[in-house]
Amino acid sequence: MHYLGELAAIATSFCWAGGSIMFALAGRLIGSYNVNKLRIPIAAIFLSLILWMIYGTLFPTGYDRDVLLYLSISGIIGLAVGDTFYFRCLVILGPRQGALMMSLAPVMTALLAYFVIDERLSLMALVGIFVTLAGITWVTTDKKDRKINSKEGSRAFGILMGIGGAAGQAVGFVFAKKGMGDAFDPMSATLIRMLSATIAIWVVALFRRELVSTIKAVCSKKAFYVLVGATLLGPTFGVWVSMVAVKHTQAGIAATLISTFPVVIIPMTMIIHHERPTVRAVVGAIIAVVGVAMLFLE
Repeated sequence: MHYLGELAAIATSFCWAGGSIMFALAGRLIGSYNVNKLRIPIAAIFLSLILWMIYGTLFPTGYDRDVLLYLSISGIIGLAVGDTFYFRCLVILGPRQGALMMSLAPVMTALLAYFVIDERLSLMALVGIFVTLAGITWVTTDKKDRKINSKEGSRAFGILMGIGGAAGQAVGFVFAKKGMGDAFDPMSATLIRMLSATIAIWVVALFRRELVSTIKAVCSKKAFYVLVGATLLGPTFGVWVSMVAVKHTQAGIAATLISTFPVVIIPMTMIIHHERPTVRAVVGAIIAVVGVAMLFLE
């Protein structure tokens, strides 16, 4: 299908926009670290069930050692490490400012893809990425949205966590693309990433004796429902579709289109929180859409 990768990336941005809003709420209820510890194994269970319904097996098959290695690196760095940083950033800075930090991910992804998998972008693609990121930056640097959750950390710490999250996502995308190649199934790849991330994050949690405290944290029905809903939307369907995007288009282009989720957050916050967008937000959204159109034309 023509433009399958680009369309999958746009679909991912919608999933991640809704998931970011819900995860920010869950993080404020039970803490950002608890959110990441719980959402990854929950997503792995959902993905395993989906794999069983589609292929009749609960676990991926047909991969060699290199595929397992690259996808495991992608899962551990992209999901266990990178997303832990990102969710801390979300809780401190909020969804919009947190999304701004993640707009660094496409640039990091394009640079890393150039050195790791020799993926070169055309001039049109580079200009499209620049225009899209300019629009996202214009939206998310609105001075009217400067509130932070100081209980979780300072603004500087939130920014540092955001940079770490963007770097983790870049590594995750590039190694996922290297692991999948042209033939490996994105659903199976997503599950391998989730399982490796689950093992990594829970080895650390058990070493720190956090099992009981984590279970207590999610005993709240509200927190549990928000977490499950956000997990279905973000790391289950969102990450699955993002792997389709990374497989079927260049990693830098996929990362750029996925990073438009701060623009998608605007209408969602209008509906949920009855917020009116500023002129700045509307102009930034238009600029981002122009950049996205350039990537499709490329």
